Amino acid sequence: MAHRETTAPFVGHHPADHEGSIKTPIYPTSTFKFSSAEEGAAHMETAYGVPGAATPKGPNAIYSRLSNPTLSAAEQRLSAWDESEDAAFFASGMAAITTTFLAWTSADRPLWFCPPLYGGSEHFIREILPGLGVHVVEVDHLDHLDAILEREGGRKPGMIYLETPANPTMQIHRIRTAADWARQHESEDHRMIVGVDNTYLGPILQRPLEHGADVLVYSATKYIGGHSDLIAGAASGKTDAVARIREYRHFLGGMADPNTCWMLMRSMETLAIRVRHQQDVAEQVFAHLRNHPKVQRFISAWSVDLPDGDKAIAEEQMLGGGAMAAFEVSGGRAGAFRVLNAFKHFQLAVSLGSTESLAEHPASMTHAGVPLEVKAQYGISEGLIRISVGIERPEDLIADLDQALGQV
Repeated sequence: MAHRETTAPFVGHHPADHEGSIKTPIYPTSTFKFSSAEEGAAHMETAYGVPGAATPKGPNAIYSRLSNPTLSAAEQRLSAWDESEDAAFFASGMAAITTTFLAWTSADRPLWFCPPLYGGSEHFIREILPGLGVHVVEVDHLDHLDAILEREGGRKPGMIYLETPANPTMQIHRIRTAADWARQHESEDHRMIVGVDNTYLGPILQRPLEHGADVLVYSATKYIGGHSDLIAGAASGKTDAVARIREYRHFLGGMADPNTCWMLMRSMETLAIRVRHQQDVAEQVFAHLRNHPKVQRFISAWSVDLPDGDKAIAEEQMLGGGAMAAFEVSGGRAGAFRVLNAFKHFQLAVSLGSTESLAEHPASMTHAGVPLEVKAQYGISEGLIRISVGIERPEDLIADLDQALGQV
């Protein structure tokens, strides 16, 4: 059987269906013609969940808020990379994350989450979901799930949500612990979803579904897109988990557009090559930073940089440490800003996973909306700088870091 790297880059496209075109066409189409009224009724009643709807025949395309051939092809390709049962693309990572929350939490389905999280996710959980009647519970450690259930009076979560490695401070959570606990405590009338933000390591370096997760969410802008030229998000996982998320997408209208999906398909052809090369470059850059005299604290998801308790978990569920790291310099925000303003090859911009190397200040940028006490608890200090390594020569990036750190 062929390897995933041979087949996944091209899943979702059949040249014979498109006049022999080697690449999938873009369908900039809002609505699609039915061959009969009966077919149209079957498609629309099925899409809207009408009880007793007839089984649709013919092409699945109906209306591009519901489905589109380019969107469907891109989703099949991501599903192939993740080896998931289904996948859905969204207009942004936050569209994917918030739609997933809305689909699988409610007044009687609390959200349990493990901080720290990406700042946008953290804000939505802490500031918006409670206003919608969703009870949210902070989980300090997955080993404490039984104690938290007892503290909550036996009220089971609808979703356990974690981001591992955490952005930007690289805490590691054991996915299997959450998954096994969910399977033990869910019931026929209370499905429990384990959701994992897999943006940082992606389909190449971490496979949460193999460790029991139900659904993965991505900012597909990052490694999946990987070129800083699109905004997209995704959910990928088990059929029932993604089906409910897609149903909510139908009505919230957060699907990815055909042009973006075409670009995502292009990017997924080189996904493994890019990610592995970026990790190779990062290995040399990180080795230099670990012992740099101007770096007070260096953080990455590489095993050598993890606390002893996290090393075994990383070896169990990760296939590499990735190309993102953070380091702390003296002088607080002023010191960090001096470094950031001095970079020549590192681009001063938020985001990660792009072909160019990026640098940013989490405390005032990506995590600006996170409460001060949460930032302090998880080490998101004023002197912390996050970097994402791209495809440049490592010696040039090392020289850039040296000259910028000379400003501290």
